[in-house]
Amino acid sequence: MPAWMVQHVAGTADADGIDLDASSPLGVWLATLTGPSEHPHIPIRSIWLHIDHVRTPRTKRLIDAIHARQPEGPPVVVLTSSGAALRDVARTFVQTSGSVRGWTLAVGLPSTTLRGGRPHLVQLGAIRRFAEEWDLAVAIDLAGRFDPTWEAEAAVSRIGRRLTILRMPSTAPSRSAVGRDRVACRALHAAIDRTDRLDVALTSNAPVPFPVTPRAAARSAERAADYIGERAFFHAQALREGIDRYEDSPSPRGS
Repeated sequence: MPAWMVQHVAGTADADGIDLDASSPLGVWLATLTGPSEHPHIPIRSIWLHIDHVRTPRTKRLIDAIHARQPEGPPVVVLTSSGAALRDVARTFVQTSGSVRGWTLAVGLPSTTLRGGRPHLVQLGAIRRFAEEWDLAVAIDLAGRFDPTWEAEAAVSRIGRRLTILRMPSTAPSRSAVGRDRVACRALHAAIDRTDRLDVALTSNAPVPFPVTPRAAARSAERAADYIGERAFFHAQALREGIDRYEDSPSPRGS
């Protein structure tokens, strides 16, 4: 979506922030398409950039524009790579940090990199140690096509406190979620179980070839936000009382 439409959807859904995907040249271009909106400006909480594109002129202009718009609350910059080794990623992070000096950096895990099996869990443990060494956050993208055998609870546990952003389709937070949506919902529950802060970013899905409308996207985001709020409440209550109640709790979004 262009930036003006994202602002409209976020305002209609009463979102408190925007997760901006500028990891491709098209995404950067759409992010620059701002326009008038009847809603107040909603801050960008996180922005996804490909590590190879951070220092391009268009991306630099976008970063400067965001910094000028919200100097007191800069977004988390989520950097993704193309499967490079951790030592190469570390070198690029150091080189890139000057472009976003003073902003929080996060290692982004795209959907295509999420795999089932123990080797992937071992890799996640290495990513957590890498993030701890460089004082980075970790963000997981579950909005795309990932391996449906991905072990959601174990993966969230391996990343631990470094996990700060979880992106998923707005159809995933639901008691009736199936397939990949169900896996994403399990990851959400596991992440909420922790006591650490978590930002949940919702993306809109629409059947091809019909484009999603702002009204439909906002309605879908509202339903997902209601579910997340309900789950967070019951998780917090269960943690306080030392019991696990959320699976038996009533839900207005039931099947």
